[in-house]
Amino acid sequence: GVAVLDGHDGRVRMPLGIDSLDRALAGGLALGRVHLLSGAMQIHGAVSGFTIALLCMLRHHLPVKKPTNNIWPINYPNQDTSLIIWCPASQCGGAGMLYGHGLAAAGLDPACLLIVDTPSPSRRLAALDDILRTEGLAAVVIEYDGLQKSADYWMRLTRRAQLAAEQSGTTAFLLGAPIAASGFETAWQIKPAPNFAMQSNPALVLHSVWDLTLHRARGGRPHTCRVSWHAGSTSLHVIDQTDLSPNMQVKAAFNIHAPAIHTLAI
Repeated sequence: GVAVLDGHDGRVRMPLGIDSLDRALAGGLALGRVHLLSGAMQIHGAVSGFTIALLCMLRHHLPVKKPTNNIWPINYPNQDTSLIIWCPASQCGGAGMLYGHGLAAAGLDPACLLIVDTPSPSRRLAALDDILRTEGLAAVVIEYDGLQKSADYWMRLTRRAQLAAEQSGTTAFLLGAPIAASGFETAWQIKPAPNFAMQSNPALVLHSVWDLTLHRARGGRPHTCRVSWHAGSTSLHVIDQTDLSPNMQVKAAFNIHAPAIHTLAI
């Protein structure tokens, strides 16, 4: 479940199910904060897939997430309809548009998503703090297309977005190529990894496997691990990397990008 494990600053944290990773995160992923998830967006779906896993866990824990203003809306524990806004990269700059069947296969109900389609990454980021202040959102995902900006630009953007996220309690994820930026609650790099269990037994349930590098975590420490995820899970699972071959070809586990659905163009 969601637990407040960092009493001096009031952060609400969502354990990810791997003890070593949760310790590196000082108790779990901090909700109502802004997280940077980076990787090779145009080559594979690892970054998007890991984001979907986090969103699935977040929605599972959402009914017990305590509002930041300590006021519980009527029937709040029974609500499971909070919206996720996803602002994908342009088709020419990213991996394509989100696909409903792929999202469902990965465990995320596409009905909970509002896809905001705009070709300009600068406009997406400029709207981030306003989107975060919108009531009733579970999370906001913005792909920044590897936008090249100064460190000062990212610092100002992060500061505004962090304040908005803290006020609303909405968690934000920024997705794109690695950038030299600080100020985010956490900064990750995600790469696809081979699923040896499926290669030895194709009848096994489909899993996604990723190599995670947690570069920075506020109040925590860097960490690396190989994890797996499958639809319907409520946590990640660690994979023992003993005897793993580093040269095996890796394929994306889920086709999550294809023709768009429920899209709002701006």
